[in-house]
Amino acid sequence: MNFRTELNIAPSFLQLNYFETQIFMGSCFSENIGKKTEALRFNTLINPFGIVFNPFSISKNILRTIEKRAYTEEELGFYNGLFYSFDHHSSFSHSDKNVCLQKINEALFSAHEFLRRSKVLFITFGSAWVYLKDEKAVANCHKIPNHQFEKQLLQLENITSWYNGLLLHLKKINPHMAVVFTVSPVRHLKDGFIENQRSKAILLEAVHRIVEQNKNAHYFPAYELVMDDLRDYRFYGKDLLHLTEVGVEYVWQKFVQAYYSEHTQGIMKEVDKLNLFLNHRVMNEEEGALAVKKEKAVGDLKGKYPFLNL
Repeated sequence: MNFRTELNIAPSFLQLNYFETQIFMGSCFSENIGKKTEALRFNTLINPFGIVFNPFSISKNILRTIEKRAYTEEELGFYNGLFYSFDHHSSFSHSDKNVCLQKINEALFSAHEFLRRSKVLFITFGSAWVYLKDEKAVANCHKIPNHQFEKQLLQLENITSWYNGLLLHLKKINPHMAVVFTVSPVRHLKDGFIENQRSKAILLEAVHRIVEQNKNAHYFPAYELVMDDLRDYRFYGKDLLHLTEVGVEYVWQKFVQAYYSEHTQGIMKEVDKLNLFLNHRVMNEEEGALAVKKEKAVGDLKGKYPFLNL
């Protein structure tokens, strides 16, 4: 007797290895998966604008990265002692205007180079709800009072149109890059239960239309893995919204099966084993002796796989 419906994912034609770079952009779910690849020493770039949830802001940020158009002082705002950008997450905010601007532009220029040479860009949509300030959509409200914003639900046709155009721009700077879309399984219940479902429905249909209309666009069913496969609150944290480490790990394993060859998976296991050893602490062993062992372990793996960034 089966007590759950497992979603089996066939290996994708897109098989990644350690020689290729990857970019993750979008919601906090892209951050979770991206950090997994980063920990395994892949050449990974994660959210160069910080966590961004809505498709409009994500597409706007990618387009600006393609153009490599630096931000200026006039584009920064100031609130509660911090300079900020409405295109960026609050992690870029700073009390010093020049520091804020430097962080933003350094990330932008680095992301541009990644876009030019990466094999794949993973984009995760979080919510179709967007907040407008002076009739312009923002990626983050930076704790500015809600009454200064207008809340609006993005339209399916607009999302599809933006990304059809964006993928054409991406082809110009990197003709061989694939774009994989996902929809975050994290529910945005601050919008409301019904409102969250409307939002996810729009995102899912938009992604499938984009994929159907673009040969270099693909879909990874992260949303379905959580909502239709796991379907259990034990895989959620105390807030009952975000996944536990076990839930993320389950989706990650499905992700690995889809996008990494058996050879690459073998190297990943060796890197993971090294990471465990490097993080290991032994109370009764001299610090110097343990450091020598760790240095040797790194050297041995580097000798076996010279391309690894250890």
